[in-house]
Amino acid sequence: MLKPSLPDLRAFVTVGNLQSFAAAAKALHLSQPALSRRISNLERMMGVRLFDRTTRNVELTLLGRRFLGQVRGIVDDLDRSVLSLRDATQLEAGDVTVGCVFSAVHHFLPPVIRAFREQHPRVLVQVIEEGADEVLASVKQGEADFALNYIGMQDPDVAFTPLLKEPYVLACPADHPLARRRSVRWDELAAYPLARVSHASRNRLFIDQALADLPPLPRPVCEVRHVSTLIGMVENGMGVAVVPQLTLPRGKGPVVGVRLEKPTVERTLGIVRRAGRSLSPAAEALAKLLTTASRTRGKQ
Repeated sequence: MLKPSLPDLRAFVTVGNLQSFAAAAKALHLSQPALSRRISNLERMMGVRLFDRTTRNVELTLLGRRFLGQVRGIVDDLDRSVLSLRDATQLEAGDVTVGCVFSAVHHFLPPVIRAFREQHPRVLVQVIEEGADEVLASVKQGEADFALNYIGMQDPDVAFTPLLKEPYVLACPADHPLARRRSVRWDELAAYPLARVSHASRNRLFIDQALADLPPLPRPVCEVRHVSTLIGMVENGMGVAVVPQLTLPRGKGPVVGVRLEKPTVERTLGIVRRAGRSLSPAAEALAKLLTTASRTRGKQ
């Protein structure tokens, strides 16, 4: 069975809406003979007359009115979809969802999103800020276009693009005795109250694995689930804490970071995306800005 073409259906809807071949031809940028041929082709294919034509008037037949009511919405929806896709391709509309681990979200995303919004003010940016496992799952399940994470390098379902290596440092109050040191050994932490992340945090797993050959760290005075919470604990005098460097406040403040050594423990932050899947234009643009920001950070 032959099926009507989209140009023929669009011609029919336009004539039906305007009740004029001349006005419809002008709207469609067609000559009147070309428009008439399209309507005739559609009527011949459908086996029914859709318009009653006279020298002065064009009127829909009863079946033509019924058909117009059925087809008009379909053609309009298709036109809106095409316009929406074009706008998204040209970054004039649409949205992008990015996941980010708690311990890096405050450092990276605000300036990157601000720069992105300046370039593409009509694109909505949605942020999923969670722990490392949840952020990885958001990418694999298609909830996030891509994510900034430090796990996923060995996962076959995702592609991991390294951005920078980030050391773990000792966060301590600015007036703490260790704050004036250039570096601190891990075994020196036994002399000070320590706040730590719990075993629910991937950061705890990283640290425990790196220090497996050293004596265990002292029992902490408190444990929290997220690394970013440790900064508040340190600021309020609960003790010192081991945190990724990016979680430290920028500039001078009540909490400072001191390099930890023997051994140096680092994590690799990178962009995680589903393997074999291309990013939308909006997601690609945001990912490029994030990559540029990480390179700037690495040169500081």
